Amino acid sequence: MHRVDPRVKIVGAVMLTILCFFLSNLVFLSVLLLLLQILVLLTGVGWETYKRTIWLAVRLALIFILVWPFFDQAGEPLLLDLWAYKVTLPAFLRSVAVALRILLIASGWFVLIFTTPQSQLVRGLVKLGLRYDMGLSISIALRYLPRFLDTIEQIKEAQRSRGFDMDRGGPIMKAKNYIPILIPTVAIAMRTAEELSQVLVCKGYGASKARTYLHDLHMGAIDCIILVSIATIVPFLIGLDVLGFVQL
Repeated sequence: MHRVDPRVKIVGAVMLTILCFFLSNLVFLSVLLLLLQILVLLTGVGWETYKRTIWLAVRLALIFILVWPFFDQAGEPLLLDLWAYKVTLPAFLRSVAVALRILLIASGWFVLIFTTPQSQLVRGLVKLGLRYDMGLSISIALRYLPRFLDTIEQIKEAQRSRGFDMDRGGPIMKAKNYIPILIPTVAIAMRTAEELSQVLVCKGYGASKARTYLHDLHMGAIDCIILVSIATIVPFLIGLDVLGFVQL
């Protein structure tokens, strides 16, 4: 995966995202998710790093499962009846399918991020027709997101070591308790943005409209095979879903 052309991985991530919006069969979604988890671990990414990154998607998936019964109560049998919170088996299965889609999309893009250096990711996006400045902005955002998550956790631990309790009080008080976390985070983000802008200026970013590369991208035989496989398998699975063979 580290040697695959970034354009192939970008197309694969996009096609996986499109596929997730069509597939609703829990078995298919579960198998795809399992294969992606194996692929992520085979890329050499440490489990602790991956766990911290995927945890945000896991929480979002759990929120969808818990909130879904408020908006979808169709079908039978009824599994849980708590006044306005009614959980039916078909609605619960649909919520699980949505949660699996979230985890699949997140895992697919994580494979791209973990196995593609920033410079190659930008070149791949530019080769696919994206403006270079936009590609660079996306790459920087994806690269610094895990770092800011780690920074927030470090700030929390620092505040706790000073005796600050973020869990005291009701919901409004708990929201106010995060102000001492938010202010240092914003300050660090602004300082990081200033340092990054200085680095780009020192490297001559924007001095010339025509960009050159020391190592340009060239697709090999393996890249073509993977690309053809993706272009064949994804429409095939979507066709099966449209025809009703792999529906929930």
